Amino acid sequence: MRSKLFRILLIGMIGLSTAICRAQTDEQLYMSYMQSDLTLWKQYIDSADWKNMNAEERLRLINYEYGYVPFIADKKDPTASHYLEQYIAHVEEEKANLTPSVYASYMCAAHAYTYLLDKSKLFSSGLQSFRLAKKAVELDPNNSIALVLKGNVYFYAPRAFGGNKEEAMRLFARAEQIMQQEGKWRYLWNYPALQLCIAQCYDKLGDTDSAYRKCRAILKEHPNFRFITETYLPELEKKRNR
Repeated sequence: MRSKLFRILLIGMIGLSTAICRAQTDEQLYMSYMQSDLTLWKQYIDSADWKNMNAEERLRLINYEYGYVPFIADKKDPTASHYLEQYIAHVEEEKANLTPSVYASYMCAAHAYTYLLDKSKLFSSGLQSFRLAKKAVELDPNNSIALVLKGNVYFYAPRAFGGNKEEAMRLFARAEQIMQQEGKWRYLWNYPALQLCIAQCYDKLGDTDSAYRKCRAILKEHPNFRFITETYLPELEKKRNR
């Protein structure tokens, strides 16, 4: 009886593990992002067997960690610091398999997230993030991740610390062009996230109509983008009708 029960439990565990693995395609993780629910991302990150992953699998995991940390940090999730430490450890361990530009980009993000979690670190992590963002683009002007990160630094930094939303828009537009040309980004979260940055940059520059039109264009490519349909687009519509 115990042996039969053990087999049933084992089969159930294998089935659950298989179901989770099946759900970890880029397309399904993309749909999770579209719904603003990264539960599946957490399952993927938590179940990842880092030691037995090959280089390609590790780089894929790092990209999702790179997106997951700010998502939970923004929600004041106390586990954000744990996932940030894990992300930094993985980036450092894979440094030899990253181009200098990509390494600088991911470490730029690490410093930005450190500052996000502790605002007292403006003059350490905040400024280091700014420097690494510039360095990453200098190392490879066609690295879309580097362009996005440098754009975000210019977008969020106060003007007194070098913030410049016009420059951010230029960088975002260049990154979008590269991603569209490369084609590999269709079901990666980075692409719609970048397009949302462009809409928000228009908005912050006072061009509500362009922000609205960009959101409409985004929804043609990503019709299930819940944040845009339920939150951001209604906000823009209110601004336009004032």
